[in-house]
Amino acid sequence: MGDHSKTYLFTLEGEEFLKAVEDRCKKIEPLAEDNIKLTLLTNLLAEERNLLAYLRNQLSEKRSDLAAERTDLARQRTDWAQDRTKSADMRTKLAEVRTRMSGVRTSLAQARTNLSQYRTILAKQRTELSYLRTGLTLIAIGTIFTRIFGLGYWSIIDGVILLTGVVSIGIAIKLFLKSFFVERKLLVQLEKELAPEAIKKRVEEAMQSHRFGAF
Repeated sequence: MGDHSKTYLFTLEGEEFLKAVEDRCKKIEPLAEDNIKLTLLTNLLAEERNLLAYLRNQLSEKRSDLAAERTDLARQRTDWAQDRTKSADMRTKLAEVRTRMSGVRTSLAQARTNLSQYRTILAKQRTELSYLRTGLTLIAIGTIFTRIFGLGYWSIIDGVILLTGVVSIGIAIKLFLKSFFVERKLLVQLEKELAPEAIKKRVEEAMQSHRFGAF
C-alpha cells in the first residue's frame, strides 16, 4: 500500500501533485503530534520515575540514619542499665557492710554496758570507803573525848559515838568485800572482752554471721 501511494504521487503532475502532497501531510500531521505527545509523556514518566527513585534513595538513607540512632540509643540504654546494676551492687555491698558494722557496734555496746557497770561498782566502793572513813573518824572522836573528859556521864555519848563508828566500819567492810568480789569478777570479764584478741574475734564473728554471696 505504501509503495502504491509513492508510485501514485510520482504519476501526478502540477497542481494535482501539490494537492496530493498537501493531503498526505494533513494525514501525517496528527500522527506526528501523537508521536510528539507520546515522546513527551514518556519523558515525563521517566522524570517521575527518576524522582521516585531519588525519593526512595532519600528514604533509604533516612531509614539508615534512624537505624543508626536507634542503635546508639540502645547502646546508651545498655550502658545506663549496666551503670544502674553497678550502683545497685554497690548499694547492696554498702548495706551489707553497714549490717556487719551494726553487729560490731552491738558487741562494742555490750562492752560499754559492762564498763558502765564497772564504773557503778567503783562508785559504790567509793561510797563504802567513805562509810569506812566516817566510822574511823567517829572512833577517833569518841577516843579523843574519852581521853579528854575521862569517865562520867558524857562517857555514854562517847560510847555511842564509838559504837556508831564501829558499826559503820563493820557495815562498810561487809559491803566493800561484797562489791570487791563482784568488781573482781566483772574486771576479769572486761579484761577478756576488751582484749585485742577478743575484739578481733567478735569482729570476725560479726562478719561471718552477716556474710553474703557478694563478698
